[in-house]
Amino acid sequence: MKTIRDPIHGQIRLNERITKIIDTPQFQRLRRIKQLGFANLVYPGANHTRFEHSLGVMHIASLLTDDEEIVIAALLHDIGHTPFSHCSERIAKKYLKYEHEDVKKVISGELKDALIDEGVNLASISKLVRSNPIVSGEIDADRMDYLVRDSHYTGVAYGVFDVERLIDKIYFDGNRLIIESGGLKAAESLLISRYMMYPTVYFHHVCRIARKMYEKALEFLIENGFDAKNLLFMDDYDIISLMRNSDEFAKEVVELIDSRRLFKRALYVGRNRVNLKEILNLNVERVEEEIANEAGIDRRYVIVDIQPVEEIKEFNALVDLDGELVKLEDASPLIKSLKAAEMDIWKFGIYTKKEYVEKVSRVAVDYFDIKKIPKQRTLDEILP
Repeated sequence: MKTIRDPIHGQIRLNERITKIIDTPQFQRLRRIKQLGFANLVYPGANHTRFEHSLGVMHIASLLTDDEEIVIAALLHDIGHTPFSHCSERIAKKYLKYEHEDVKKVISGELKDALIDEGVNLASISKLVRSNPIVSGEIDADRMDYLVRDSHYTGVAYGVFDVERLIDKIYFDGNRLIIESGGLKAAESLLISRYMMYPTVYFHHVCRIARKMYEKALEFLIENGFDAKNLLFMDDYDIISLMRNSDEFAKEVVELIDSRRLFKRALYVGRNRVNLKEILNLNVERVEEEIANEAGIDRRYVIVDIQPVEEIKEFNALVDLDGELVKLEDASPLIKSLKAAEMDIWKFGIYTKKEYVEKVSRVAVDYFDIKKIPKQRTLDEILP
């Protein structure tokens, strides 16, 4: 039995079977994939990786179940991440029809051999990663780790909640994870943490700008001959090195990110300023080209960023209230109000190089017929 000292969970114990999986090159690749992509441009401490997060998820899973196959699935839940974690997801989906939960596509080489040697059912692992409530559920080990871990490394206190209490107040009914009434406050705290971390860290405008610049550079590489399949086996250093040694746009983007001379916001508005339904259905590439043409600049220097609107699974977590199973949002007035407020953090952005901001902004405001915010009146104007 080996022991790893983790800054979040303390001692994490690894048996021989788990150690054999961790020590494969395929799993070690996660040491070189940042958990939060480019968040270290805002929070310098955010250099933690998918490796330690995966260990943390495995540890929490081991506290929730004795089924080692589920624990192994928790360990491998992020093995399919491409460079810079979620920053490459849209590109992988567009060119490969691939999502990082498709672990069967990347379980190969020594990792595959280790799993087979240990009698692990590969098809079962793939299924568990996608559907097991401990690994991928409404309130799962993944969320319990990443919120606290990301909070710790960014220095943002919003992600802290009582993980131990929540774990202690969870039980299972078949394949359903259920929270006892005594764990309701801990579950509420998790949702509040999530709500606060998104605008502060995950959707911070600098993180979004760097991410979208990287996406655009990666797409440029693929359109100019780079095989997107390579992303499944690369790490952050591999892709940045490739971009640095490429020609034209990808190299320029990396140099801008390296020196933190990022694109700026030409437009950045919430849902009250735009027609949300229309924005969510935009043809982004066409809009970028039309705005660039109107502004008289290269379309590569216009980025349209539509933050995703996703169903928040946590609201559907089941709570046991005196024997009656109730959805979390129905069990908690606080969570119900949080659900109503969720869209308030949504933003729509258009980014460009600093020297183009003024003209791109003028074109974008006109293009989208951006609603003006009524001028706030002063007390002198109100009082007789």
